[in-house]
Amino acid sequence: MSIDEALLPDSDERLSAERAYELYWAELLGEEPRFTCVGTGCHAPLTCACLKKPEQTLLIRPYYRSHRLEDHADTCEVVHGRGEARPAKGADIFEAERPANHFRREPGTRVPGAPPAPPAPPVERSAPTLGGGTPPSAQSAPAPRGGTSPAAPRPSHFYRLSSLVQKFLEHRRDKDLADAPVTIGGDTTTYEALFRNVYRQKVADHLQTRAVWWGTASLRATKEGGYYLRFTRPFRHGDELLKPTITLSAKDIDAYPVRKLLRARLDKLIAEHEGYCVVFAWARPWMPKDAEKPFVRFYIDNLDHIDVRGPDILEELKNTSRVTSSDH
Repeated sequence: MSIDEALLPDSDERLSAERAYELYWAELLGEEPRFTCVGTGCHAPLTCACLKKPEQTLLIRPYYRSHRLEDHADTCEVVHGRGEARPAKGADIFEAERPANHFRREPGTRVPGAPPAPPAPPVERSAPTLGGGTPPSAQSAPAPRGGTSPAAPRPSHFYRLSSLVQKFLEHRRDKDLADAPVTIGGDTTTYEALFRNVYRQKVADHLQTRAVWWGTASLRATKEGGYYLRFTRPFRHGDELLKPTITLSAKDIDAYPVRKLLRARLDKLIAEHEGYCVVFAWARPWMPKDAEKPFVRFYIDNLDHIDVRGPDILEELKNTSRVTSSDH
């Protein structure tokens, strides 16, 4: 059974599996973090699966699972559902910027192995959320009174593009890309419209189009400690075919809170696939106006806005291109 939210027992802080994954790779949870169930009156221990795996696919993703179902209390609605119909969830939300305190631990939270902090006041547990991640302001909502009916599901809030790509792959598998909504900066679109393949698109038509551009690419490390990506499929520009590029500087990577995860993923792709990869970037294509020879770049000023994966996901991406027959 997959569970998407759990508690840190030292603080009663609710964490989505995605949030726990980020905090682990930001080195804020220690090597062997413990989690417990969020169900009413339940303290069953949970494990966060795939927590230490840098790669993600449809089969490799962070989620919580129980050690034993019998560890859960009889009042736990997480594993003993009461059968009530759950309201439909709203659009997923991709946050362009993290809150300033997003990687600060909550009061009362301590990394395993650190000296204990003064005891925090008791926290009333809220009803469990079986959806995706939640914004910090929603993680400690008061529990409803009178029974264990599940609360209305909250929309998933994502800060890393990798999480959005994961949902894109799930909607691709479920064949509902055109019906699945996602909100960015207050504007709501669909996963189908948001994700666009660079292949043979007319770049002049998209210089103002911020989307999740994706395609196969080659990846290499730079001498300065950064990385350089070059798409293997081109944009079209008149009679020319232009392969866009992305540069990730060592300075930006070193300032990135989840840099350990990013470097682990990129170095593994170079070692195991000679840098052949699939890259996703939430950006708009850029071309210089007066260059002697035209070229296209994606500028990534926030490393949350890029996701680089191994070539094994190409099968999942089949038929998701936005390219139409008129573009060929």
